[in-house]
Amino acid sequence: MEENRNSVPEISQEPPKPDFTARGRELLFGGLVLIISIFLCNFVLYGGFNLGFALMAMASIGWGWWYLRSSGGKFGGYEKALLILSLIIAAGFGRSADGFVKFVMLLFLFVAVNLAFGIAAGQNRRDPNGAASLLDAPRVFYRLAMGRMGKAGSGLAAGIRQGGENTRRIGAVGAGLLVSLPILLLMIHLLINADAAFEGLMDLLPEVDLNEYIQSALWGFFLGWILYSRGLALVRARTEDTPRTSKGLNPLTVNTVLVMVCLVYLVYLLSQLAYLSGGLSGILPEGYTLAEYARRGFFEMAWLCAINLGLLCGAMWLIRIEGKLPRITRLAGAFLGTVTIFLVVTASAKMFLYIGSYGLTRLRVLTEVIMLWLALTTVLVTIRLFVRIPYMKAVVLTAMVLGALVFWADVDTVVAKYNVESYRSGALETVDVDYLDRLGPGAMPYVLELTQDGDPEVVRKAELVLRRYADYLYSPPQDWRGWNLAYEDAREILNQYRRAD
Repeated sequence: MEENRNSVPEISQEPPKPDFTARGRELLFGGLVLIISIFLCNFVLYGGFNLGFALMAMASIGWGWWYLRSSGGKFGGYEKALLILSLIIAAGFGRSADGFVKFVMLLFLFVAVNLAFGIAAGQNRRDPNGAASLLDAPRVFYRLAMGRMGKAGSGLAAGIRQGGENTRRIGAVGAGLLVSLPILLLMIHLLINADAAFEGLMDLLPEVDLNEYIQSALWGFFLGWILYSRGLALVRARTEDTPRTSKGLNPLTVNTVLVMVCLVYLVYLLSQLAYLSGGLSGILPEGYTLAEYARRGFFEMAWLCAINLGLLCGAMWLIRIEGKLPRITRLAGAFLGTVTIFLVVTASAKMFLYIGSYGLTRLRVLTEVIMLWLALTTVLVTIRLFVRIPYMKAVVLTAMVLGALVFWADVDTVVAKYNVESYRSGALETVDVDYLDRLGPGAMPYVLELTQDGDPEVVRKAELVLRRYADYLYSPPQDWRGWNLAYEDAREILNQYRRAD
């Protein structure tokens, strides 16, 4: 029998393309996302990052949580904790008036929400227990959300066409409204300029700032499209089965680096022990002023702590061994972790020495919070060398908790309260009223206390600050969108000052 030389072509077994067609749940999700986004943009543009933003940010997080959960997303304890802390931080925008801390908290929200949604939807490419897991947060937003905007838009149009009669009617009317809006605005503008009678008729209508509504709608539509695309992509996009991994390095290479670093630290600790422990004993090295000693020692040790922590995390990431890490890695890592804790304690002691003599500033508070986070993170990473624990989840949650505490405590208020109370109790010889002025509304209650001080110069400066703020900066907001608790407390203090003046 003659052999058949015509081979049968193999049928490609490609996975089916994800279906982005919007159905009932997606239409409901997209409609409310659009409304929330428009209000969110309006509140930010015309009320700042205050109460209005806080409410809409919480609504956006909660609504995304509901959609993913109802679409099959599996929220474990870690993801729920991230989202609950995100809601607490979002609410804090109605509490604090500190612009820098608000910017940092926006970054916290971006990372935490996208990370939680990505893990719950199974779209994370990295192990949530690893240090590289944070890279999944920008991936969810940029690759899944912004990268699927076209498919989400096509799926929305397809869902409207394939829906029932009512769905098609609503979609058609919505499309007509979107198209007609810019045409109507242009026509009304031309008619007002062309005819006095029509202009008079328009003047009878309530005064409306069309620019506000146009900007809110445009920005809100863009943001809503991104958030809708993110939700749809998390549920419908094909999960990439191959996680991003690394073959790793030879453990001897990593261990050599760790051992060499440990040897340097051993020599350094033995030769500089008195210098390192000076912050704990309050002894100044010869030739140093208190300010020079505390500042130089703190920042040197802070950098060393960060480098040590990076070496520990890098060692665990680069050595890809199932089970326990090599003994030399664990011993060297434990020594490095112990040194790091010692450096954190010593650096913090130096900073407390400095604070006791010169008072608090916003930077000193935030750096001490960072040092506390570094210490807790170092403990967790050191434990991970010997026991498999979800250390990265604990590190992220610790950062979120500390961030929420700092946000709600309001750093400016804490700094002003400490400086004024320490000055009035005699712990500080002077108080920097000019610095309290730069802290903003959180400092106003304590600036008012300084108007009763025995030093005429301090009283003069405090009264000058209160008058300037009362006259120029603390008129009530136009509406509730710009309401903020710190500003409201400051306005009440300034009103008391006006009545007493």
